[in-house]
Amino acid sequence: MIYLLLQRNYLNLSISLIKMMLSFLTSLVFPNHCLLCEDLLRPEEQSVCQLCLAAQPRCSFLERQRLERISSTIEAQFSAVLINCPSVSTLCHNLKYGGHPRMARHLGYHFLAPAIASAHIDIVLVPMPVSKRRRRRRGYNQSEGLAQGCLRKLTERGYRATVALLLEKHAHRKSQIEVDPFERWTNPRGSLRVRQKIKQRIPRDALLVLIDDTVTTGSTLLYAAEVVREVFPEQPLHLLALALEV
Repeated sequence: MIYLLLQRNYLNLSISLIKMMLSFLTSLVFPNHCLLCEDLLRPEEQSVCQLCLAAQPRCSFLERQRLERISSTIEAQFSAVLINCPSVSTLCHNLKYGGHPRMARHLGYHFLAPAIASAHIDIVLVPMPVSKRRRRRRGYNQSEGLAQGCLRKLTERGYRATVALLLEKHAHRKSQIEVDPFERWTNPRGSLRVRQKIKQRIPRDALLVLIDDTVTTGSTLLYAAEVVREVFPEQPLHLLALALEV
C-alpha cells in the first residue's frame, strides 16, 4: 500500500515537472507579451505584467456609493474594482472574447479576492452564467475563471471558500451592449434560474458572492441577486464585478 502511494506521488511529481519544462520551452520559442504594454512577460505572469496590473485605475468612493444605492433594495453589497478606461477595456475585451481562461484566473486572484472582506469564514462564489450558445462560441465562461482565481486567493487567506454554479441561464438573450440603456433593465428578466441540486449544498450563513466581469447599469447582476434572494432571503450577499463601465 505504501509502495503504491509513493509510486502515485512520484508519478504526479513527474507530470508536474514535465508540464513546467514544456511551459518553459514554449515560452522560449513563443515568448508571451503583455497585452497592454507589450513587454515580455515573466514565467509567473499571465497575459498582463505586474506593472500594468498595478497601474489600472480603481473605482472611486463616489462610484462605489452609486452601486451601493442600486443594491440597497435587496440588502446586498455591490462593488466593482476597476473603472473603465482604454486599458481596462482592452483587458475586459480579451477576457470575454480572446479565449484567455488563465488570464481570467489571474485577474480574479489579483483584483477580486482583495475586494472581499468578510467576517464569514464560509464564502460561496457564484459566477454569472452564460448561455450555451455563448459558451460554445467563446470556449469558456470568463466569470467562472474569475471565480476560480478568487477562490485560490481566499483559500490562501484561510477562508473556507468554494465556487458553486448556482445559477444557470436557460434562455438566450441579446448581449447588454447590443441594447439601449432603457432596455438593459428588462433584457435579462426571465433568463436565470437556480440549480436546485447546487442550492442544497450551500452552507447556512455563508457569504454569497455573485461574480461578473463588467457592470454598466447593474441590471444583470441586480436581477441575478433577486433570483438568489428568492431562495436565500436571509444570507449575506455581495455583488462583485471586475470593472465598472461608465
